[in-house]
Amino acid sequence: MSEKKALALAKERDHIVAQIAYERALIAQNADSLRRLTHLVDKLTQGVRYLKKHPEVLLLPAAIIMVSRPRRLWTWAGSSLGVWRMVQVFRNRILH
Repeated sequence: MSEKKALALAKERDHIVAQIAYERALIAQNADSLRRLTHLVDKLTQGVRYLKKHPEVLLLPAAIIMVSRPRRLWTWAGSSLGVWRMVQVFRNRILH
C-alpha cells in the first residue's frame, strides 16, 4: 500500500471516528430526554393503578365539593361522564 493511500485512509478513519463520537453524544442527549419522559409516564401509570385499586380516594374531594358547592358537583359529574365515555371509546377502538 502506498504512503499516500495509507494517509488518506487514516484521515478517513479519523473523520469516521469523529462522526461516531458526535452521533454517540447526540444519542445520549436524546436518550436523556426520553428517560425523563418515560419516568413521567411511569409515575402517571402508577397513579392510575393506585386510583384503580383505591377508588375511595376520590370520594373525599367529591364529598367536600358536594357539601360546599353542590351545583359544581353536577357540572363535574357531567364532565367526568364525558371523559369516561371518551376513555371507553378509546379503549374499545384502539386497544381491542
